[in-house]
Amino acid sequence: MSGNGLKASAYASLSLAFASFGDAFLYPFLPINNVAVGIPIVWVGVLLSINRFVRILSNGLMVQLFSRYGLRTIMILAVTLAIFSTAGYAMASGVLTWVLFRVCWGLSFSAMRIGTLGYALQGAKQGTALGISRGLQEAGPMLALFLTPLLLDGLNTGMTFVILSTMSIPALYFAVMLPRGEDRTASTASMTFLKFPSTFNSITLVTAIIIDGIIVVVLGVLFIHYRESITPLVATSLAAFYLGFRRVCLVILSPASGWVADRIGFARVFSTSMTMIIVGLVVLASGWVATGAIIIFSFYSIQSAITPGSVSQGQSHSLAAVAENATWRDIGAAVGTLLGGILIASPFLIQTLLIATFGIVVLFLFHLGTIQRALKILYAWK
Repeated sequence: MSGNGLKASAYASLSLAFASFGDAFLYPFLPINNVAVGIPIVWVGVLLSINRFVRILSNGLMVQLFSRYGLRTIMILAVTLAIFSTAGYAMASGVLTWVLFRVCWGLSFSAMRIGTLGYALQGAKQGTALGISRGLQEAGPMLALFLTPLLLDGLNTGMTFVILSTMSIPALYFAVMLPRGEDRTASTASMTFLKFPSTFNSITLVTAIIIDGIIVVVLGVLFIHYRESITPLVATSLAAFYLGFRRVCLVILSPASGWVADRIGFARVFSTSMTMIIVGLVVLASGWVATGAIIIFSFYSIQSAITPGSVSQGQSHSLAAVAENATWRDIGAAVGTLLGGILIASPFLIQTLLIATFGIVVLFLFHLGTIQRALKILYAWK
């Protein structure tokens, strides 16, 4: 990737980073503090997942909008809508207004994510470009997750979100600074209704259900489950810290994993990260919540960074292929977030995590070809 191309990718990623402040903090905040903002517990999972369902429907549309109007124009509109949605959280007074602002965020994030991938995929060293892009875009949410609990301790909820929306304004600057007339390589392929997912997309789907969905929602609840003496504020702070650690991993490990993938291959990096994710899930479900979260978030950040490069390899319309994979990730995250909302008060939370982990193991073995080889051997014995 040329210097100008890398600069454009960095600007797009920084736009997404600053625009993500409000959404990032909702995940540790809302499951434990829903009463403070007047949201019934049954609506927590819905509100945290509705933006993901919006993205499922809008990812294909965004590919077409980028193809028609260019990356820069849509990025500017998306960033403006994102800032509006964060400010809206401060004014939301009921379920319907919360739904409205979450829909706005879902549309804006869909556009910003596809746009940042579009800039990153324009270069030759896609692994490096994708890694740097992912690292930069996660720096903003990381900052929000570490700082906002301190704001919340001294300010009310409304003022906290006002500050977050104000902190998001630099996103608009970086979007405006994106180059003009250099974003015409976006794929013109149309995305029809999703076909049955490939094994790779199936792994993306199930890991998103567990990690982007269930664990993100119930992490604070898991700390309370295994440490019954801690208060809701401490549980919120712990959840925010480890979700912030997740962002730290994305910031630090994404560029490194992209660089490694360019040298040893995407498949090797993907297989290693998947193996360690499975180990982390078992550790977390066994009661070592902090240790499990560290393992999971570390290696999931690696997997997330290289997935767009893996799925776009050999594709004539790379952005469309990436958007399809992103849609399966969004489906998983949406379903997982809804499940997380249901499992907050369920006695079967740990059992659900173990069953889902077993599902990942089976899919991963299919992906590696191990199960197919075993079945062929058994069939040959007949």
